[in-house]
Amino acid sequence: MAFGCVPVLKLLLLLVLWLYTLSSSQGYPKSFYQHKYPFIKKASTFSSSSSFSSSHGDRGYDYIIVGGGTAGCPLAATLSQNFSVLLLERGGVPFSNANVSFLRNFHINLADISPTSASQYFISTDGVINSRARVLGGGTSTNAGFYSRANPRYE
Repeated sequence: MAFGCVPVLKLLLLLVLWLYTLSSSQGYPKSFYQHKYPFIKKASTFSSSSSFSSSHGDRGYDYIIVGGGTAGCPLAATLSQNFSVLLLERGGVPFSNANVSFLRNFHINLADISPTSASQYFISTDGVINSRARVLGGGTSTNAGFYSRANPRYE
């Protein structure tokens, strides 16, 4: 009789583990990165009105870097050691998107065509369908670490 319970207990344990996996794959809450990284601001929170500039001073930036990808982020970090730097990225942060944060979900990100997706499809002038990143960290955040070198005849 005691051995009859074992399959039921195994099934129950698998169900609990599966539910736990689902809950942990939802990513961080959107406010997580705002607490941990207070310097990250959405562009929609800025204003060109005089009330904004007077409350923050008329401070300018030594460098403005457009694109927070593989080159933009390290460049901004290096320059910010000695200069005032503004880094602009049109996408969001990867921490709030489970399809970027978890390796097992990267394929979902590539299939997502919604306006808030971390990747964006485009068709090149010669008709090749491709995707590019629109998230802080750039393509390295969305490609699951894959890299392939082009055939030498295309270089």
